[in-house]
Amino acid sequence: MPVPKSTVESSPRKLLRDVVYDKMLAALRDGTLQHGERLNDDELVQWLGVSRTPIREAIAKLVDIGLVEMEANRYTRVATPTFEDWVTATRATAGFFELSLRWGVPEYSDEDVEALTALLDKADRMRKVRDYGFSGALTEIIEFAVEHSGNPLVQNAAVGAMERVRFTLNPTPAFEQYGSEAFFSILREALTERDGEGAAEAGRALTRNFEQHIEAVRADRG
Repeated sequence: MPVPKSTVESSPRKLLRDVVYDKMLAALRDGTLQHGERLNDDELVQWLGVSRTPIREAIAKLVDIGLVEMEANRYTRVATPTFEDWVTATRATAGFFELSLRWGVPEYSDEDVEALTALLDKADRMRKVRDYGFSGALTEIIEFAVEHSGNPLVQNAAVGAMERVRFTLNPTPAFEQYGSEAFFSILREALTERDGEGAAEAGRALTRNFEQHIEAVRADRG
């Protein structure tokens, strides 16, 4: 692994292990750490400028969400995911999104509704003009819903699933199911009524579009 200049800075707001985790996660996202690459303690210490303890704690978190593989006394390495790993992670993300809407929307404040509506409007504008930024705008909606689900277990699991989506096909194919207008109309109505079941139905509508996305990517891969 090429050893970049240390970028870890002391932070009063985060534990050191979390700072290290964020740096390693960014390196996994941008390809600095590549699929199948072995992770050497000495190189990581030199790169990150910290001791082995926070590095090992960060690696343990990455193992938990499937981005790193470890076998005691044999190896620690970046995982090498398959296409089916991406499918599994995408479907899990869609499921967590639906649960987050069902449980979260009835408890939304007026400010929450306003914030999510703004994200919906942004994504819908992109959908209508077939802007490739549509994928990222949908991700913002999903992240908002998860953050406001009111369920820490769902939040932790969903964050891991979303990171696996990013990691398993890098770059992740752009979500281009622009005919997803039902998702937007159903969710807007559910937000007005604070209707959790209606919001969950919007999540299911988007899940159907994700399934189309999966099949489109599968076809492109032959």
